[in-house]
Amino acid sequence: MDVLIEDVSLPTSSSGDYFNQCANEDFGVPSNFKGNQSAAEGSAYIGLYFYALNDYREYAQLNTAKKLREKHPYKISFQVSLAENSNLALKSMSILLVNRKVKVPNSSVLTKSRLDLEKDLEFHEVQLKADNSMADTSGWVTLSAEFDARGFESHILIGNFHNNGNTQLLNAAKLPSSSDFSYYYIDNFILEELPRVNYEQDKIYVMEQNPFEPKGYELDAKALASVQKIFKYLKENAEVQMKITGHAENIGTTEYNKFISSLRARAVALHLKKLGIAEDRIVWEGVGDTKPLRNGKLKAKDFEDGRVEFVMTKFDNR
Repeated sequence: MDVLIEDVSLPTSSSGDYFNQCANEDFGVPSNFKGNQSAAEGSAYIGLYFYALNDYREYAQLNTAKKLREKHPYKISFQVSLAENSNLALKSMSILLVNRKVKVPNSSVLTKSRLDLEKDLEFHEVQLKADNSMADTSGWVTLSAEFDARGFESHILIGNFHNNGNTQLLNAAKLPSSSDFSYYYIDNFILEELPRVNYEQDKIYVMEQNPFEPKGYELDAKALASVQKIFKYLKENAEVQMKITGHAENIGTTEYNKFISSLRARAVALHLKKLGIAEDRIVWEGVGDTKPLRNGKLKAKDFEDGRVEFVMTKFDNR
């Protein structure tokens, strides 16, 4: 567990399971009553039912070492492995961040509508991304998400917050029978605060992007992640506007290179507008191959001449 996480507790009357190398064979590591799995890290892990008869659920509740800071970015991750004895696998998972410790007197599913009835409880759901199929029983799958805290979060709930009818299952060719269940081992939980995105005004930045194909202008996953960071900065700094400049390699005519560079800058501008940044806060242009990196004003390093630069300036909306 990370330093931002302290105690682990149970939010419902259901128990969950703790497996350790020093335990008996039912609760041992790697072999136990649910299958065989080595720990992802260390010598122990926990296990929870994510789907079972009559909406039975098990949850883990983690206390953060301190309340999360409003509008600050955080990253959460942990690893799961579907127990070998399970015959159902979930398509996705999420966590709930809440403002206080939850304790309800039964073992039914903690749906959001049910949590709405809890007095003085604030919460929000964060969807997790998996780096592999959650039907994998041989190894560990990493689930992660980045999110901006709302300022009230002091506890984290792990489990399935949907009843059986609303739970999306993998490879569900037929309706589950009453004996079918989904049980996951969980290990290596990490919560970390990320540095806030900041751009100095009037400084040239080169957008993160794998090198463009000679005729390319589409934004890849790396570029889209970079644009998302820019969006967050612009959203939080209304007094700033952005100038985007597209560049091209010297591979064609002057007119063609300018056209390609304009498409590169325009792609970034359009994506920012799609995310919600006002059009009058974005200025873009393409300058073709007229400003290669080797001119000494910028270090080439990992970037090629085909690139997108941007500058943050003071926004004058007069």
